[in-house]
Amino acid sequence: MWNIRKWKQLCGALAMTVLCCSCTDFFENDLTSVTDTDGRMIRTERDAFYQMCGILQLMQQVGDGYFLSNELRGDLLTQTRNASQDLRDIEMFAADTTNQYLNERKYYALVNNCNFYIDRIDRGAFGAKSDTLVSQVKCIRAWAYLQLALDYGRVHYFTRPVLHMDGETDVTDYSVTQQELEEAGNEMVPRVLIDTLINDLLPYCPADGREEVFPFSTGEYATINSYPTTHLFIPIRFMLGELYMWREDFAKAANMYYQLITDRGLTVRNNRNAWANSACEWVSVLTWNSQFSSDFTTNLVSVIAFSNDYEQGMTRLPQLLSDEYQLGASAACRDIFNSQQYTIGITTVALPGDLRGEGRTSDYGTYVMAVPSDDPMAEEATDAYVTKLEHMMFSDSYYMGLCRAPLVYLRYAEAVNRLGKHQLAMAVLKYGLTADVLNNGNYIDRKELTGEPYLDFGQNTPLYASLFSSNVGMHGRGCGDVSLNPAYVIDTSTGVDSLTDVENKIMDEYVLECAFEGNRFHDLMRISQYRSDPSYLAEKVAAKLSAVPGTTRTREQWVDYLSDRNHWYLPSLTR
Repeated sequence: MWNIRKWKQLCGALAMTVLCCSCTDFFENDLTSVTDTDGRMIRTERDAFYQMCGILQLMQQVGDGYFLSNELRGDLLTQTRNASQDLRDIEMFAADTTNQYLNERKYYALVNNCNFYIDRIDRGAFGAKSDTLVSQVKCIRAWAYLQLALDYGRVHYFTRPVLHMDGETDVTDYSVTQQELEEAGNEMVPRVLIDTLINDLLPYCPADGREEVFPFSTGEYATINSYPTTHLFIPIRFMLGELYMWREDFAKAANMYYQLITDRGLTVRNNRNAWANSACEWVSVLTWNSQFSSDFTTNLVSVIAFSNDYEQGMTRLPQLLSDEYQLGASAACRDIFNSQQYTIGITTVALPGDLRGEGRTSDYGTYVMAVPSDDPMAEEATDAYVTKLEHMMFSDSYYMGLCRAPLVYLRYAEAVNRLGKHQLAMAVLKYGLTADVLNNGNYIDRKELTGEPYLDFGQNTPLYASLFSSNVGMHGRGCGDVSLNPAYVIDTSTGVDSLTDVENKIMDEYVLECAFEGNRFHDLMRISQYRSDPSYLAEKVAAKLSAVPGTTRTREQWVDYLSDRNHWYLPSLTR
């Protein structure tokens, strides 16, 4: 156990970040606001809501750093000639603790505010409703602790609020070193921390088939600046699913994602970009990006909502990616999009590529190619502008999606694939999970349907048949009639087994569907853990970094450097 004085270098400001705010200044983020902490209890719905807004403010504060540290260290996002040194340092694994985009202090401030909320809820005043309030705060706290473990390789775990500079609290240190990694079977997050977080959340998880109840889902606090308040929270089932994935308990993870899918009625909708004909003369359907605004409530499960005014301390991501063009889509990212095969019926069209990628002549995709603005005579488009985030706006303010329906389905596919249900996982990509698909032995071998509740997409329960009837194969949202494409199948001809081939396709689909949504580096870490092979991450990131102008290492040197897991972590103030 640690004494608080041993980590004041990190948490000295914690006592000054217990926030209170009103619903009107939720988007204004005044971190100088503090509440009277001397014995004050949270006894009214108004106080409970305002204190919750303080926690959501701190979620806003970690948003940019969460995105940048996860995407820049991955293989999809890269610096441009306009990038600041702080951004370059993150991408080149050279950041120090002074980097303006690193979040370690802010994560601990978020944890401390969660601890205060849990400590000060008057259970007598709220009765059974207190569990609804506490459960969501514990979920946010678990999310913060998981990010700390993944990004910094160590967590100082505490559950009592630090309210004074000279206060003391018990702190348990969970750290990841190379020796500990090897002893724990190469797990990237200490198993004891994962178990602690799971055990903390499980008592609040609804029973299978029961709806999760969120705080402030009805009444005067049900919206904040037109955002549904419930979309600003993290479903417990999603958080538990993530923890079970890192624990490699795939059956429990699959069940959590499935229960979330059925609870929220999540489907993979037929939002797609499509060629008008096989000659690729024009794109006739431009609906894929509509899910980020007009289909907001059916696509998004959990978001970090920002203000549209950066001067109030919200997000700089739209400026960094578009106005200032400090960051762009990497060549490695574009290669994944461009290598996909588009079909109309069974006919392969003239131009390869997934239409969720390059916007061709507009911004209907994830990125758009353009000639350098300072070289108007250039004949070749070389700048890759990320345009996806420009569509992530609701009620005139930007947001970052922590969880949306396609991500949940891909996590589900990842889990069931690891359970040996490779055709079921492939069906998420190629056909969509419907009663007809599950009943078709040509699509899914009967041996894979072994009776678990999380395998029912309407073939057993008529109510679910209607719910999931609109599901489509996710790959078709950018590659046309994928269900008819004879080349898009499980392929072991190259020497890989079915599990690996399907997992590789899922990882590509994470790019095609979920690129630039803040998940990439952790996704690469997780697959490397499954395979006990750090070179999986190292190879992908090295391919990107070796092409960055001014890089100090060759591709082979980058692979060697990143094959050491200790180099994956950001610099910690206490390391």
